[in-house]
Amino acid sequence: MNPSGFFRTDNIFTGIAALLLVALAGTAAAQETRYISDQILVPVRSGAGGEYRILNKGLPSGTALTQFELSEDGVWAEIETRGGTRGWVRAQYLQSEPPAALLLAELKEKLKAAESDRDKLRATLSATKSEASEAGGELEELRLNLANTEQELVEIKRVSAAAIELDIQNRTLVTDLETLRAEAELLRLENVRLQERSNNNQIIDGAIAVLLGVIITLIAPRLAPRKRRNDGWA
Repeated sequence: MNPSGFFRTDNIFTGIAALLLVALAGTAAAQETRYISDQILVPVRSGAGGEYRILNKGLPSGTALTQFELSEDGVWAEIETRGGTRGWVRAQYLQSEPPAALLLAELKEKLKAAESDRDKLRATLSATKSEASEAGGELEELRLNLANTEQELVEIKRVSAAAIELDIQNRTLVTDLETLRAEAELLRLENVRLQERSNNNQIIDGAIAVLLGVIITLIAPRLAPRKRRNDGWA
């Protein structure tokens, strides 16, 4: 048997294995965590299009899920929820970072914890005021901790206010976007109606021209002057 046959077969298997590894690597790299953006509910469909059936009536804002790939037109994204529901949603409703509403909830929790620490420090400070002469160093440390905690509280409140403003702006932009899309759809439908009307007018004009041609063809011979017959009389 020709030894080159073994080398050729071995090369084929090696190439197939390399392609499989690349495909697996590409699939793993394509799976990324995404979050439902600041929308009320986003439906999950069985395919990349509005005509496919709905698998989930609506995912709430802040839902974390895994994105696999985009449709050819980039409008739809294939996803899978933590609960195992796999389907397609509009890519415009996905974002790589948690939405403002989710960040706002986390900031509120931090704010609550900071306020609790502040109250504990104030209680401790109040209880140790009577022992200030004996515990001057401890009192000063408590005051420093209280000042740092209050500074953190001010910063958290500032960030929370910014997150609330961002959330309001996002909702306003979403509303404006949906309005513009509705107006664009109405203009498209009006354009289609005008085009159909124009086509119908052209057909009618063509039919009238043909009809006029037939009428002229039938009437023209009758309008031509007839020659007098020569009856032989001078």
